[in-house]
Amino acid sequence: MRHIKLLSMILGLTLLLSACGNPVKAKLHTTNNGFNAQIIGKTKQKKVYWQIGDTVHATKTTDGKFTFEVPYKAKQYRVTLADNKQLNKPTYVEGPTAKSIIHWSDFIQLYNPIARQKGLGVFEATTLEGIRTDQIDRNTMIAMNVSDSKILGISIKALAADKNQTFKNYCFAFITSIGTKPARITTLVDRSLKQPGSLIQLTDHQVRYTVMTTKHNKHQITQLSITQP
Repeated sequence: MRHIKLLSMILGLTLLLSACGNPVKAKLHTTNNGFNAQIIGKTKQKKVYWQIGDTVHATKTTDGKFTFEVPYKAKQYRVTLADNKQLNKPTYVEGPTAKSIIHWSDFIQLYNPIARQKGLGVFEATTLEGIRTDQIDRNTMIAMNVSDSKILGISIKALAADKNQTFKNYCFAFITSIGTKPARITTLVDRSLKQPGSLIQLTDHQVRYTVMTTKHNKHQITQLSITQP
């Protein structure tokens, strides 16, 4: 009986110590896409728990390593990480921030009239918040990251961009609304279609345009990303 009690005490103490947690190692890896950055780290546990605001997420580890994405925002924020649900002994990482391309209200004032003319979707005056992705049709997808009423990133992705009129219309509407001449970006897209696999960039009025075309299962996929340099 004494052995059973002692074993129970040891198990209880072990569970108590494990519940306390140990700090995890984590580091932010930034990108230039205006949407997400990566947090990469290590922990001895099978999962890492991380929190932004009031929401707690869980990510599985592989051989003690983990990777997950966090969004770019206009203002500095903090990511809390721990190896336990209670977030005991947390590790803190500063979340990624990005400069804005254009203010939301300025953008829709220019974009919506063009969108109506081109038969594209219009945006509400009420600003978006966070990352929004829209599948326009089977060949075209757009995405936008908005934080604190500021647009931080725009992406337009399409199959067969040279023949895709929806892709061309969205490019024209977005680019014109930001203040760049569409002809400059049309040339950039044409170069990308002729050089699959190459990252082609242009900076105009403090805005970076990046185009890349890749081939997948006999299909050509072109993506135009609009961010701050």
